[in-house]
Amino acid sequence: MKNNKKFQKPSSLKKLSVKNENNQVSLITRIFGSKKELENARENFFRKYSFETNINPLRIITFLLFLSVILCIFIFLVERNNENKYREWVYDGIESIPPLDTLNFESVIEFSKNENFLTCNSKDPEKLLEGICDQSLIYINEMNSTQSNSQIIFIIQFLILFLLFFPLGTFFHRAIRNIKTLKYQTNISAEKSIIWIYFGIFLYFLFTFISRWLTSNDTIIFIIIFLPSSFLSFRIYKVLKEIYLGSSILEISNKSLISIFSNKLKIWFLVFFSCCMFNPSTITRLWGYNAQNLSEFIDVTRFMYVSSLLLGILCVVTLLLVVEIYKMQEIKKIKKGSIEIDPLNDD
Repeated sequence: MKNNKKFQKPSSLKKLSVKNENNQVSLITRIFGSKKELENARENFFRKYSFETNINPLRIITFLLFLSVILCIFIFLVERNNENKYREWVYDGIESIPPLDTLNFESVIEFSKNENFLTCNSKDPEKLLEGICDQSLIYINEMNSTQSNSQIIFIIQFLILFLLFFPLGTFFHRAIRNIKTLKYQTNISAEKSIIWIYFGIFLYFLFTFISRWLTSNDTIIFIIIFLPSSFLSFRIYKVLKEIYLGSSILEISNKSLISIFSNKLKIWFLVFFSCCMFNPSTITRLWGYNAQNLSEFIDVTRFMYVSSLLLGILCVVTLLLVVEIYKMQEIKKIKKGSIEIDPLNDD
């Protein structure tokens, strides 16, 4: 007797591709979305739209930027305190950088030897209990404490900036769509523009984090970081250019583009690119890894708190810039009105 189930769909696949008796959504549907959801997404993409206010994204951006500025102040104070502590060590005669890994006792003994703490010359537990390395461990523990505080605040700062990408993406996506409703002719796509910017951000972080693995040459590392920074700045410039031209109530020609850009926008680009090239990640890779003694490490620490000031300035200027764009679009809508855009007939 032939097996009629030979060419039927396996039962395991049926469980993944259809709803079960409890009407639960299948795994494949959860991953790729149902046909109805895909159709709804397509309809929304081609649905007519009109001017949308950016007030809600602006509120979220303001809140996150405010938190970021506060953290920049904390980083500045912590790094300044670290610098003062390290300078006290220099006055005490310490020249080498205390190791961060206390579990690697070879580095502890080497540090002790360099600083003439000659009693710390053994890994024998009994001798360690007698306190032969206590003097060395004071500096090592303080180094661990200062660096841990800096790293914790930096991680929190990074998470806030990561969260900031989403409301900023929403703000600029909506701002690009709005310029068409404000009767400005442009071929720029809101979706493609934001994707290009996110891609630039991805390249920047990728190249920055792998730069030290690829080479130890500082010049090449600088170029590796410079290239994605330039690409990202260029993509943002293209978006801001169209938003600014489309949001202005004045008729502006491309020839006078630079001259009509607000000082906020010019300062923002300068500070933004500076932050791309000078931040804790790039400082660590360009200067931190090369620090050979405590004096050079103090210079790295000074760079850290200067970069925190630069980031704080960027946050403030970013807020001023998005507020300016928001006001420009709202004013143009009130004075010149807006129209409804049909993506299917949008030339």
